[in-house]
Amino acid sequence: MKIRKIQSRDALAWSALRIEFLPEIKDISQQEVNDFFLGTYPNIKEVFIALDDTSQNMIGFIELNLRNNIPGSRQQTTPYIEAWFVSPSYQGQGIGKALIKTAENWAREQGFHELGSDAPITNEKSVNLHKQLGFNEVERVVCLLKRLTHDS
Repeated sequence: MKIRKIQSRDALAWSALRIEFLPEIKDISQQEVNDFFLGTYPNIKEVFIALDDTSQNMIGFIELNLRNNIPGSRQQTTPYIEAWFVSPSYQGQGIGKALIKTAENWAREQGFHELGSDAPITNEKSVNLHKQLGFNEVERVVCLLKRLTHDS
């Protein structure tokens, strides 16, 4: 297994893996990927990918951003894990841990002392993995949104 910064030649494989992670982004994934490589996608600053032993197949990724006012953070701006995924057939082999370590090193190189992340409340596996890797739970929240119509 090898971890490296993503390159533009990885765009199609990254988009496919993102869809495996979140099938609901199928219609927007490739555009987001294209925008990232153009430098116009504001929600991702850096991406690292994990490749299999042949270095031919992408088997995981971690997407990083910088966010302001992260709950529990002592920093105004905090490096943040926007997405973290390893294909199911490769899980349990330390790949996710290696991706987190790479994210930590990236954050340190940027001069930061903390790294933020989140997981759905119902995803106990992800919450537990985060905790095993040294993350502390700082809050639980259910975010709600109501679309407003102009006639009421």
